[in-house]
Amino acid sequence: MPHKLDLGALPDEHKLADMTEFRSKVGALMYAAHCVRSNACGPVQQFGRYLHAATPTMLTHLNNALKYFLATADIGLTYDGKKPGPVYGYSDADWAGDATTRRSTSGYVFMRNNAAVTWSSSLQPSVAHSTSDAEWRALSDCGREALWLRKLEKDLTGVESLAPTQLCDDNKGALKWATDPANHKKSKHIDISYNSIREQVVEFKNLIVKYVPTVDMLADPFTKNLLPGSFKDLFGKIFGLNKPLSPASPAHPSRGG
Repeated sequence: MPHKLDLGALPDEHKLADMTEFRSKVGALMYAAHCVRSNACGPVQQFGRYLHAATPTMLTHLNNALKYFLATADIGLTYDGKKPGPVYGYSDADWAGDATTRRSTSGYVFMRNNAAVTWSSSLQPSVAHSTSDAEWRALSDCGREALWLRKLEKDLTGVESLAPTQLCDDNKGALKWATDPANHKKSKHIDISYNSIREQVVEFKNLIVKYVPTVDMLADPFTKNLLPGSFKDLFGKIFGLNKPLSPASPAHPSRGG
């Protein structure tokens, strides 16, 4: 997908007379995105918004995306066979990225044994008032997925993890809201369902949040179209082709960026 491409901002064109081909190809891409090709997740949620009103230019971009996946059919998730480590997640958001509705895109990815185990890219249901607002909503969605993964692990192993699950974010405002119950003046307009993550961090201690710089934010390609170099580097880590930097590493500062 071209860098910063916004399908909603394309010049007006006549709609496709028959949407069958477009919908069929989006469906094929969706199957890949849900099963193993997490790098199809972003394009799927972008093209999926126009199943009723696709244009020839959109179909061209979709065909180009399919050509990429055909050319890289041998790439798949590659897990480290060593002793399993803990699951940890990355959360990100692209504030007001949709030109038509000005809604933000949330993205998250959870890693274990050097590769992704679950991921998501979705348009937020309402407009966010700031970057921190959008990131906070994305972090809350990521937190709910983390709690589900904790429950799944307990159901599969019979052992409940006592250590909190680590979530990584590159927005200090959202991290502050997650860790400081008193810091609510600028977030009190946000729906209460998004604030439940603060309980899990502060009271129940099932989750812990940590800052990572944007350059190491593995959820970034789930929220926007990146330059080829960044796309290749980040998805190389997500697929386990390149070893990702552990969020516990001192190379990740606790503040800054």
